[in-house]
Amino acid sequence: MYHIKNDQRSIRSSEMLYEGLANLMREQDFETITVTDLVQAAQVGRTTFYRNFDLIEDILWMKNDQVFEGLVRYNQEYRKTYDGESPPHILKPLLRYFYLNSEIIELLILANRMDIFQKSFRGLIAPFKSVVGALYDIEDEYVEYLIEINTGAVTNILTYWIKTGKQHPPDELADKLSPMIGREKFPWTNISETNRQTS
Repeated sequence: MYHIKNDQRSIRSSEMLYEGLANLMREQDFETITVTDLVQAAQVGRTTFYRNFDLIEDILWMKNDQVFEGLVRYNQEYRKTYDGESPPHILKPLLRYFYLNSEIIELLILANRMDIFQKSFRGLIAPFKSVVGALYDIEDEYVEYLIEINTGAVTNILTYWIKTGKQHPPDELADKLSPMIGREKFPWTNISETNRQTS
């Protein structure tokens, strides 16, 4: 778990630790990195690490959470540009965002911890759980399966795209994959539209 205070010193220390970890992970396996290695790479004291984090993997959790907060803001701004129109498939803003913010996914792949990404992605969908069942005529007991299908699809698309060097531009890839996946496989694309209509 991470526990970073809302002050500049703590925020800067946590960023230095993240940068140190990112550099170390490009040179050695995640499992072999020690707190000693990390604080030396980040040029901070051992107490600074333990003031902000319990475990080294907590640094990945912190950065992943920050990136997801940015994704939520990005998606909100992206949807505003469609002002009443139905926005394109959810893949387009996702791929655009992670084209510029893929480092955390690269590090999670290296650490074999894409479960961290998946948990955050499930957290994005969770507020819409009650709407999904009604919207797609799915019984409540099967909604979790739908969420898992979507989480797996997005995770695998992003993982493969990033592992292969993001060779396809985000919009081009979204345009090619969206018809293969179908809007109905990504229910949260329509949820905010549905919320607007029912409120």
